[in-house]
Amino acid sequence: MTGAMVVVAPGSSVQLLIAVLVMLWYLMVVLKTAPYEEDSEDWSSFIACVALTLTCIGGLVLIQDNPSNRTYEDSLLAVILIGINVFCIALDIAIVVVVDCGLGAKCGLCRGGSDDKSTNKKKNNSNKVMPVNTNDGGIKKDDDDVTERAEAAWGQPISQEIKGQVKDWQPPPPPEN
Repeated sequence: MTGAMVVVAPGSSVQLLIAVLVMLWYLMVVLKTAPYEEDSEDWSSFIACVALTLTCIGGLVLIQDNPSNRTYEDSLLAVILIGINVFCIALDIAIVVVVDCGLGAKCGLCRGGSDDKSTNKKKNNSNKVMPVNTNDGGIKKDDDDVTERAEAAWGQPISQEIKGQVKDWQPPPPPEN
């Protein structure tokens, strides 16, 4: 980001405006894709992106302010900018201690620590499909074991209507090459 911004209108407000737009775009990508394995890592990344974006907006405010007739108090903006970054660091440390180290699970604040992956949306899979292999590559239609395994996977008995549909179902023919 820094290397690309050096060549864009150095020292002007356009440089900071483009930087803020790029950071907002990146913030939305991180928020939407949640690229990390653990949710806590996604939260930390999002918080850091927000802090960087707000810091650049503060820089944009400072560079746009008229030096002879100040609209914003420099000392107040300095305190706000420092506060944003200190809050970001404190929140990231709190996430590490409470979520990643498992303190939240021990105190009842979270549903699990780093060992319990139930809070991780990427690992939470609710699929109940159970493949059945046969020697000829087809599906066994009269296999009671399939029904037992399906009932175990779904946690409830399979209705007679569904059993009839399974028995009448024919697999599609293999594709011709």
